[in-house]
Amino acid sequence: MDKGLFLYNPKSGDQSIKNKIDNIIKKFQKSDIFLVPFRMFDAMDDDKTLKKLLESEKFSFIILSGGDGSLNYLVNFLMKNGINLPLGVFPCGTCNDFARGIGMTDNADDWVNVITSGKTSLVDTGCVNGDRYFIGNLGGGAFAGASYNTNNEMKRALGPAAYYLKALGELPHIDSFKIRVETRNYSIEENVILFIILNGKNAAGFSNFLKQADVSDGLFDILLFKNAKPAELVNILVKMVSSGLSDDRNIVYLRAGECRLESDKKIQICIDGEQGPFLPIDVRCIHPGLKIFVNY
Repeated sequence: MDKGLFLYNPKSGDQSIKNKIDNIIKKFQKSDIFLVPFRMFDAMDDDKTLKKLLESEKFSFIILSGGDGSLNYLVNFLMKNGINLPLGVFPCGTCNDFARGIGMTDNADDWVNVITSGKTSLVDTGCVNGDRYFIGNLGGGAFAGASYNTNNEMKRALGPAAYYLKALGELPHIDSFKIRVETRNYSIEENVILFIILNGKNAAGFSNFLKQADVSDGLFDILLFKNAKPAELVNILVKMVSSGLSDDRNIVYLRAGECRLESDKKIQICIDGEQGPFLPIDVRCIHPGLKIFVNY
């Protein structure tokens, strides 16, 4: 019988995972897989306990049921401790950008099939300043902090719409800033309102935010949103839905395996929906990265 470590965040999304755990364990046991549940709560305590658990017991894989923030925590834990067990990522948060980008659903019946199929992919992992990791995206500027500045009750009630409402409230107060991006092949300076570095197709709850993005190609997709007029911003929002962002004249689109970002202002970045450091930052793509169960 295979044994897997099942990590879950009881506070992710609508918090319904708490009522599904017994059924999930039952479904896996019927497929001859024994799950050891682990309740995520406090990062510092979780680090110590998880490390002891993984050192004392042998697991075939790890499953995470949580949102983008929970995934970011686990990615950092795995990378910093050199743990390379196959990872199943199942969405239970607000946006779940990465999980949905690799074909995962919130249907527990699908989870068993994903694990038993054994289909995995080596997914690129981002590294910021040599000590902070991400697997989905990072960004800075207008709207970038909506995920961690939005009330948890609002997120539970409205889902991704809570972020959009928060972003709309920021529209009258958008400030532009100068950013400099250095890659091996480019050196660009632009006046922007937002920048995003993507590892995958989804961001901010939008499916196929950038349809040509690939989580396993060793390259990040870098988007610089120029300081545009309100009408042009509306056009950009429309293109977010229709996956046509890279063709907009108000967006600079680059691809690179590593880059340095600098600014003339104090700009804090958001990493997988969590607060990150201020610019300047150095970003590097680790290729290949983590082994992830995929469903496509």
